[in-house]
Amino acid sequence: MSTTTRRHDPSRRDRIIDTTLELIAERGVAATTYRTIADATGVPLGSMTYHFASRDDLVFAAFERFVEQSFSPFAATMSDPSEEDPGERLVRIVMTEDVHRNRLLLAELYVLSFREERYANLSRQWMRRAREILATYTDPATAGILDAVQEGLSLHRWFLPDDITEGLVRKAITALMPPAGSHPADAT
Repeated sequence: MSTTTRRHDPSRRDRIIDTTLELIAERGVAATTYRTIADATGVPLGSMTYHFASRDDLVFAAFERFVEQSFSPFAATMSDPSEEDPGERLVRIVMTEDVHRNRLLLAELYVLSFREERYANLSRQWMRRAREILATYTDPATAGILDAVQEGLSLHRWFLPDDITEGLVRKAITALMPPAGSHPADAT
């Protein structure tokens, strides 16, 4: 009597998601297929549906992970109770972001967000979370502007790295961010 034991790999789902993100960053969503993901992770093609019912579900799960991975450092830096001025923390985020990979993934997410509502909702959730954190330092309207400005500065930094200097970023953030120690209600 032959018995077959099923190989248990608890990290397989995470590896599939991580590999999907890397392939999307390298090749784009359109060129990231179930087959390329399966080949890159060493997972049999037929086993992919055990973890994800469809390629679309896998791509969505990958972008959920990307949003969380991208948001967590932002949240940690902006929520840091250190003495550093919150505006300076925001400048540091813009200037030290892993621009290349994140910009590629963000561009792919934006395209999907323009085409499909569930991706648009994922992007909106990310924006709202960032604005909530920024609103601890300023009023909600200014928090939204700060979020858009830091996002735009990061994007422009990718295309015009010599033009988007730390001084320029600081000038833009300082113009919007209230002085350290002021109460958010005082910013209106």
